Amino acid sequence: MKWLFTLLLLVNLTILGWGMQRDPDAAINSPEVRPGIGNLRLLAEIDNSLIKPVDDVAAEASAPDTDEMTAEPAIDMAEVAPAAEEEMQPDVPPTPVTSVRQERDSSARQTVDSAPPTTPITSEDSPPDAQELATPVIPEPVAPVCGAFGPFERGAEARALAESLATQGMDTSLRRESMAKPIGYLVMIPPLQNQEAAIEKVKQLRASGIQDIRRFVKGDQKNGISLGVFSNKNNAQSRQQEIVSKGHGASVIPRLITVPSYWVDYRSDQARVDRATARLSESAGGIKNEQYPCSRVVTSGGIF
Repeated sequence: MKWLFTLLLLVNLTILGWGMQRDPDAAINSPEVRPGIGNLRLLAEIDNSLIKPVDDVAAEASAPDTDEMTAEPAIDMAEVAPAAEEEMQPDVPPTPVTSVRQERDSSARQTVDSAPPTTPITSEDSPPDAQELATPVIPEPVAPVCGAFGPFERGAEARALAESLATQGMDTSLRRESMAKPIGYLVMIPPLQNQEAAIEKVKQLRASGIQDIRRFVKGDQKNGISLGVFSNKNNAQSRQQEIVSKGHGASVIPRLITVPSYWVDYRSDQARVDRATARLSESAGGIKNEQYPCSRVVTSGGIF
């Protein structure tokens, strides 16, 4: 039995020695890995120099995948290395990052110190022209001018003028009225009290050497005496002076008839009205420009 005990003791010692030669940490700390998860390692098992900061990991994640870029042909580094070692220049000692940052900071401070101080511009310090441009200026409305050009004896002339003024931006309307037009001038002695007085006056005129005498026996001029009818007013006035020089009184009375007349009513600004007035004074004599308030209502075809 002694040799059996000795044999078991040797076997146990052998197993203990073999177990102590293995990595005790790997046997104790190795977690159970499920299939399909991959190679998992604890942070304690990774070298600290291989751990990357979070910012570097984020930068690498945003960078384009090098696998997707066009792959360049591989170069045998064993062939290039000897030639590269011969052509390489002596290494220049790298400049510490801390000194570069200090130089940049000092140059930035010098630039800021040398720059002139700037004063913020407020709305109160801004030039007056900029403030005026900020607020749009609304022009005041121009008061219209109303009136009428006329009279025209023919409707075609008035209609042509209305259309011409309308093309120039004026509001126009054609209006027709009636007017008394002189067709001649009568030199006469106004009606006397009765027929006997008229007959006696005719005898006196003939005794003075005046001829071309006619007595009105009816109408509005009954018992009046006509001394001549003239188409020209100047001739009528000369006949009147002749009668007066012989001691008899006489008057010049126009002979009137009622004829249609045409007016062009307008509404526009003063500048257009002045231009139209100047053209009419040169081309059409006797045409008037009668202005009236724009509130006036024309009932005979006007638009105002």
